[in-house]
Amino acid sequence: MYNLPFFLPEAVMKKLFFISFLLICLTVSAEDTVFVQLKDEARRFLKSDFADCGIKYFYKIKRTNFYAVHSDSKEISLDCFSKSPLVKKAFPDKKINIEYKSSDPFFANQWHLLNTGQRGIAGNDAKVSAAWDYLENLGLGAGTGVKIGIIDDAFDLHHPDMAGKYLKGLDLVDGDDYPYADDNEPHGTCVTGVIAAVKDNDLGVAGACPECKIVPVRSGDMLGEGENMANAFNFVLDQGVQIISNSWGPADNGGGEDMPEVVKEIVKYAREKERDGLGVVIFFAAGNGNEDISAEETFDGYAANEDVIAVGALNAYGQRSNYSDFGRDLDIMAPSSDIDGDYVWNPFAFDMIKDGIWTIDARSWYGYSQSDYTGTFGGTSSASPLAAAVAGLLISAYPELSRDELYEIITTTADKVSPVDAGYDENGFSEKYGYGRINALAALQLLCERHECTGGLPEIEEETYEPEDLEMGSDIDEFPDDSMLPIKTSEKGCSLSIF
Repeated sequence: MYNLPFFLPEAVMKKLFFISFLLICLTVSAEDTVFVQLKDEARRFLKSDFADCGIKYFYKIKRTNFYAVHSDSKEISLDCFSKSPLVKKAFPDKKINIEYKSSDPFFANQWHLLNTGQRGIAGNDAKVSAAWDYLENLGLGAGTGVKIGIIDDAFDLHHPDMAGKYLKGLDLVDGDDYPYADDNEPHGTCVTGVIAAVKDNDLGVAGACPECKIVPVRSGDMLGEGENMANAFNFVLDQGVQIISNSWGPADNGGGEDMPEVVKEIVKYAREKERDGLGVVIFFAAGNGNEDISAEETFDGYAANEDVIAVGALNAYGQRSNYSDFGRDLDIMAPSSDIDGDYVWNPFAFDMIKDGIWTIDARSWYGYSQSDYTGTFGGTSSASPLAAAVAGLLISAYPELSRDELYEIITTTADKVSPVDAGYDENGFSEKYGYGRINALAALQLLCERHECTGGLPEIEEETYEPEDLEMGSDIDEFPDDSMLPIKTSEKGCSLSIF
């Protein structure tokens, strides 16, 4: 939820705009893959027809009659296919080393998308980069046609790394359609960058769902009222979003708080009726209080609501972040930052931040880092939009995916990280880790094994806010006062935090 911001030395921060083009060189080792062509080209490849071939997953290669079949053993699968009367030909893929280049200068720092060991332990990520490759092999974009609603403090609508990403939104504070960050409101900008920052554009970072679009709602400090919440949710639903991500909720360590009944009804309707009955997928950040979202004394009626998906945070070592909330209503985990020592919620505890998430930042002193980017975003505020972005990849690949099947897929395929600490039960659930860490690649593989993933959502051709250069205030080298502390508001008896 609300990030623990961080200051680099002034000279270093000024150089962020001039960091040179980086190449990320990766050695990719293909799995044991066999290309298979069936004798009957009209026949669909079924895993059940080749039960003894050790198949892990497969997909049809676009514009060919071949299937790429991944297995545990190339030798076993080749022998198996050679004996099948259904197979016309089968031959192994050739393993080669390739060089992967990304033109996003800070992509190498985005360990949550691809952890090669630059932070924590290699492999502890959400498998997003691998998911992009999987979609590319299917001839699909990474989020084409998907809209994600974000209700947050405000947004740098003209950030160059979000060009064409912000659809027309709503400003609850000023009552217009310009939800711009013109005050100390950096949070929403960072959240949207985690989801949808433009990929391979020679700028900054990449979002996990780089072709997704954002429907932004600026709430400022007005979100404590149920009416404002209802208006915010109804607005994004009216815009046809398939997903909503919320990096806010009851104030941490502030006692139990339930979701207003009116909002409960909207959330329930969204799950059951929207998208012609398929349902809108709603994520909530679990919270940063290191407390039980399900217990009466610390009840979080937002994250614990049965119609939403509660997302906790774990670090680059695959362990629950020290601050991340837990409980029987926790659903899934996603990579995010951690902090040193025992949990103390202080957004200016710069020396405590570990393995922050790189994303866009609201520019000028309205941002965390007084730059175009920050490397210290985190909390469950970053975990929730990351999970939402993975959902965007799934819905884009198979638009008929229902909310409930999506939930079943991401929880079934989640990585069972830190098993000793987690104590997963017979259903694979842990009160500390939910069903585990979200795995974008495994989720896509299961989805496309069940269904024919051909995409099909049309490109979104709606008005967006144009990118603009911003002259940074060179005379500003520190936040001016305590107004940059996390927004906490108590209105009509409801205390909320934009975490």
